[in-house]
Amino acid sequence: MASNAGEQPHGGKALISRALASLVGAVLFLYGAVAAASPLPLGVPLMVFGFLIFAGANPAARPLLRRMRRRWRWFDALVRQIGKRSPDRFDTLLSETEPEAEENGAKTARPPSPNGNQP
Repeated sequence: MASNAGEQPHGGKALISRALASLVGAVLFLYGAVAAASPLPLGVPLMVFGFLIFAGANPAARPLLRRMRRRWRWFDALVRQIGKRSPDRFDTLLSETEPEAEENGAKTARPPSPNGNQP
């Protein structure tokens, strides 16, 4: 009977780790949303970093992150900048959510930006 308790020694730790990472990501995202109204430009990077932490802990959020990176160039550029400064464990997340046009090496037309300029 003691062997049943030891079959998945890291299962509980992984679940707690993912839950804590989700909580930290959500808190950073919400704090960034509040800070976005401040005159200091910290809100949006905090929101992006919080979302990256959340997506790293929850694979179900990765398709949303990929769509957001594909749709908004400024968001993709911000994710790349944060990715350069983030720990190595985020490399897999960043490569999995890379916009498909760049993964295939083909240029696809992106929707025009709201101000009418083509990026």
